[in-house]
Amino acid sequence: MATKDEYAQPVLGTEQVLNELQDCSPLQVSKRLINMELHDRRDSLEVMAKIYDEFDQGGNVTVELVKPLLLNMCDGLLSIKKLGLKKRGITATRLVNEINSFDYFNSAETKKDQYLEKQRLDADTASHRDDKGSYTRNKKDAAADTPDNYMEDVGKKTNYTKAYFASQHDKQEKLTVYSELEINGMGERKQLRRNSKEYKARLEAKGLNGVERTYNADHNLPLKHLFDEYKGSKALSVGDLRDAAGSVDNFDIISQKLNKIKLDSSWTELKQKRDTLKAKPKLSSAEKQTLASLETHVNDATWNKALARETEARTAVEAHLNMKVATKLTSDSKLVKGAATDAGKKAKDELIDAGVGELVILVVKTVSFELKDMFQNGITHGTDCSSSLEAFSFRMKRALKYITTNLLNIGLGSFKDAAANFVKYLLNAIVDMFVGILKKALKVITEGFNAILASIKILMGESSPAEKADAITKLLATTVVTYIGFAFEESVLGFINKLPFGDVLSDAVMVMFTGIASTVVVWLLDKMDLFSVKDEKRAARVKEIFDMRILQIKENTDAFETAALQTLANNKLQFRQIADSMSMAIDDDKNVNGSVYAMADFMKIELEIKTTDDFMTLLGSQERLVVG
Repeated sequence: MATKDEYAQPVLGTEQVLNELQDCSPLQVSKRLINMELHDRRDSLEVMAKIYDEFDQGGNVTVELVKPLLLNMCDGLLSIKKLGLKKRGITATRLVNEINSFDYFNSAETKKDQYLEKQRLDADTASHRDDKGSYTRNKKDAAADTPDNYMEDVGKKTNYTKAYFASQHDKQEKLTVYSELEINGMGERKQLRRNSKEYKARLEAKGLNGVERTYNADHNLPLKHLFDEYKGSKALSVGDLRDAAGSVDNFDIISQKLNKIKLDSSWTELKQKRDTLKAKPKLSSAEKQTLASLETHVNDATWNKALARETEARTAVEAHLNMKVATKLTSDSKLVKGAATDAGKKAKDELIDAGVGELVILVVKTVSFELKDMFQNGITHGTDCSSSLEAFSFRMKRALKYITTNLLNIGLGSFKDAAANFVKYLLNAIVDMFVGILKKALKVITEGFNAILASIKILMGESSPAEKADAITKLLATTVVTYIGFAFEESVLGFINKLPFGDVLSDAVMVMFTGIASTVVVWLLDKMDLFSVKDEKRAARVKEIFDMRILQIKENTDAFETAALQTLANNKLQFRQIADSMSMAIDDDKNVNGSVYAMADFMKIELEIKTTDDFMTLLGSQERLVVG
């Protein structure tokens, strides 16, 4: 985009206007003044057209897209762990931005590296996972040193069964059991019977399968599934998981046959298994048998009811566990203190890395500015020094002074970032204690913590509402793209790790992948101009340019008026002097030729007849002389 200086009008000073009018006769002054004003009007139309052309044609694709993409690739190479640069916040993109935008009066705005922040947060989350040992179902199998680490509460299971049968009043009903999930072909609840040897013998005598009609109290969320999914919370013990697993909402009476098919799978996992087998083009004999058993014993109505009950069970279990976490957070000071200690340690480690990185960038950008300025403009440029040696010494002292002065700013900035990181890691540790949907919802806050802070900073800025909305949209878009990139990390790195030096290149490839994706998304959003920021910027640009030009016109007009009045006053005075001299000559009956010649010279009129000889020559050369 053109600079303001390219739209500036030629500056007119009083002396310049006087020089323009110096050789003009009084008859020419008005025309010359009119031409000066017409030039201003014509140039203003050209300026308006040029400003619109700037915005209509758009920016340079090389600058807006190609250069950032190349820098993203360099970022990937610099992110190799063995180099240790990325953890200190040193990337090619940032270095180039800092060097190109550096001067001694302004500082470039540093944006958070979303990929690095996500890596750190994931590492922090992994460190919060509690080790509860291996899964143990029964109390008798629990280790001697952890006697409470078992999952099945037999008493609660028995109580649920007793409560179910207590609701049966009729004698025949007490012998009859209806599955709470299974639906038969008639659309009715499947009828079961109590597990008795006599009943089993009668069924077998009729050629019927007793197992299919014998009831079991089943966990909708299996004990092992529940243990594996929620064992990572440091706020929950195995006893807490056991209590939640034994809640009434997690039990249902089903046939023993269906329970044996289900085993340690949840209903969702079992349905996924069935769908996978159905979609598979070729099945083994064991897979065919499994699929046939599922199709025979679980119809669509049963699937729908089972999945609905699983959702209810999960909601109840997670509510129970999250309430337990909330209670412990408010009652167990050691739990929160431990999380705060870990968060403080991580914030301290990052403070050291960030401080080193900021110091390196401060030195590099300052020295690079001096070197670039020396090569582009000469070693003495802007130094007011006469010799090259003196100028070089001045530049180095200026750079050293700037670095020394800004060390305090780096320290304050790093401590501010450390405080924000402490809050982020403490929140992340607390969020990781919760489970399920609540945990996922709270994760949005911790994983978007930096984006939230940046958004608040944007909202508190002086930009227009449209510019704020545009900036926040781009910020959130780059954050989302980074997290989507992590969703594909396993598949991308799975391929990269198979290549030579894949373990070294894996991080570099992911940085390139997310960086390039973010750059392209921001570029597309910029082209889409969702909030009409381009129109707003163009209007602001027009106002800025014409405000400047109006000021220049006013200054030019002031100089113009001063010079014009001065010229006209001088002309009037000179004219009056000549006229008075001519009048006096006429009154005294003297020769007025001198005054006439003076008036002709004043008016810049070339007289053809100045002497008697000129007049006689004119008479001799023309047949008729017309005096007008």
